[in-house]
Amino acid sequence: MKLNGKMMMAMVMVVGSLAATGCSKASADDTGAVAPEETAATAPVESATDTSTNSANASNGVEKDAFGFRYYAPFAPPAARFEVRGMAPSARHFWAPGYYRYNGREHVWVGGRWELRRDGFEFASPHWVNRFGRHQYIPGRWVRRVRF
Repeated sequence: MKLNGKMMMAMVMVVGSLAATGCSKASADDTGAVAPEETAATAPVESATDTSTNSANASNGVEKDAFGFRYYAPFAPPAARFEVRGMAPSARHFWAPGYYRYNGREHVWVGGRWELRRDGFEFASPHWVNRFGRHQYIPGRWVRRVRF
């Protein structure tokens, strides 16, 4: 089959239109989360040797270095929402406040909940900080309680 100019132009237009439509998958099925959803039960325990260094010329998204993963968003999350706590299930429970996680497109609220305490530790809840003009997600973690 011999391709003439009209046939070639039609093929280019078909390929271009397919590329321009992109992916139309619903955002509810998004699996490429930038900031992971966490609970106090899955939060790591912070050791005394953990230090953080930041690079001013890094990009948004997820970065990995010697200390672990770092999560960045291109814009700040909205203000935290007010949550009704209710009664604690027991004296061993504490309120883990809600936070925003970034799913790659927008900040999504993850509601607070009652979690079990760990003896000798305090829970530092997940939050966002502005470092070097970028919004970095700080995951929740357990910090050893210091007594004087």
